[in-house]
Amino acid sequence: MRILYHHRTRSTDAQRIHIQEIARAFEDLGHDVDMVSLVPIDAEQENAHRDAGDAPWKKLAKRIPFSYDALQLAYNAVGIPMILRAVLRRRADFIYERYSLLNFAGVVAARLCRIPLVLEVNSPFALEQTRDGDIRSRKFAQWSERTICNLASRVIVVSGPLRRILENAGVDSNRIVVMPNGVAVERFQPQAASEELRRRLGIAGQQVIGFVGWFRKWHGLELLLDAFQLSGLALQGVKVILIGDGQAMPRLKAYVVQHRLERDVIFTGPLPHAEVPGYVDLIDIAVQPAANEYCCPMKIFEYMALGKPIVAPRQENIQEILREGEEAFFFSPGDAASMAAALKKAAADPTAARQVGERGRQAIARRGFLWRENAKRVLESLGCPESALPDSGDPAAKTRRGWPAA
Repeated sequence: MRILYHHRTRSTDAQRIHIQEIARAFEDLGHDVDMVSLVPIDAEQENAHRDAGDAPWKKLAKRIPFSYDALQLAYNAVGIPMILRAVLRRRADFIYERYSLLNFAGVVAARLCRIPLVLEVNSPFALEQTRDGDIRSRKFAQWSERTICNLASRVIVVSGPLRRILENAGVDSNRIVVMPNGVAVERFQPQAASEELRRRLGIAGQQVIGFVGWFRKWHGLELLLDAFQLSGLALQGVKVILIGDGQAMPRLKAYVVQHRLERDVIFTGPLPHAEVPGYVDLIDIAVQPAANEYCCPMKIFEYMALGKPIVAPRQENIQEILREGEEAFFFSPGDAASMAAALKKAAADPTAARQVGERGRQAIARRGFLWRENAKRVLESLGCPESALPDSGDPAAKTRRGWPAA
């Protein structure tokens, strides 16, 4: 099959990984994937500083009322003809699109070409960008999100709570498929930590609590530092390593200085992608300090693949991935004392913690948290389990072969 993958992102950090992995999974199943976007998927892939923040134009646009809304809407003038050209030139069988707010390009092109559109929704952007104060046209954003989803052939969402948000917004539930994120286990193999790197960071022979990602206000890293201080684990020689960078970095460093944790909390700063695995190998207890109510954090799957015991908030979207006491240590969301207790429990018995991590690793294949399984499910949702359709440029023939209405 010929699949046209369209996205309207800078493809940074987890977004880039998600895009690359699902495209690679389709290709591993024997299908052809063509990327259509303004920014190539591998553009500045090793620019860790770029990944840590917003693009300059976005920062400027957010300061001017309605300008960010207008810029997102204006993309359609470029996106629609760009996708149409690609569909006609490459004779695509269907469009797979990563959803963006006010982006009608995929649904318009799919309707005009009479081919299906699979819409991957990772966030309810009408809600999220209104909540964050990024956009002003709330009602228009809600209408556009509902309309775009209802015009798609299938809407892939990453969690049950996200499904409910869309259903409550008026999206047809029959179009929605819940599909958590995945991981490529072959690229995440547990490795012994580098002793040289341990010595260089001053953590030789000590337990390490860790987080990897970009430091944004909703990631709960101050809560992690609060919990670490409350736990008293620093007195036992336990260290915290924060791998990455982001807007919250100055505030976190100020917290560390204020609470005299300089010897106990290590900031790696932004790292090239290739160096990150070596630092993650240092982590004995991996933490997801916070998560919004509808997301599906990719770092959890990566922690699982590496066999890391995980400390995470006890909320529905996380409980869809991890089982409490079996594959993770849970705490009450936003509660530093509860997180401190979970950290102490994980640190108290390293052998039991490693068993928790190993059960998490085993759960990946058992529950199908794999990109390849996700790609299969996408095809099955379109009535095309694994096998490619016969070659044909006739849209009507595709409808006769069982395609859902575009």
